[in-house]
Amino acid sequence: MAPTDAVHMRLDYCNAGHNLPILRRRDGTLERLGEGGPVLGVLPDAPYAAGTVELGSGDCLVLYTDGISEAFNAADEEFGEERLIGALDQPAGVAEESRQRIMAAVTEFSNGNFHDDATMMIVSMH
Repeated sequence: MAPTDAVHMRLDYCNAGHNLPILRRRDGTLERLGEGGPVLGVLPDAPYAAGTVELGSGDCLVLYTDGISEAFNAADEEFGEERLIGALDQPAGVAEESRQRIMAAVTEFSNGNFHDDATMMIVSMH
């Protein structure tokens, strides 16, 4: 497997038990980057698989912790991945605009009541 290559827009990755990153393609299709294994360090002999994905101009990669998707509202409902995707799917913009839109949506949903870390990174390909 070739290393991550910015010139050819290729990303090698391995998920170690976190929420699956979401890759939103320029055409609006979604991919979950699921290659990996269990939480890092819990099972000493656990196997981990690596994945490779080709990135294109206009693609957007969203990495987030469960504090985003598992934020609860007053009715004890989770924000969830579908609401996250709904906020992401609004008019595409730069990464910072998308991050602000998602964080505003989850903050409003949960009334700012986060029960875990709410960390997010968004990378837009140009």
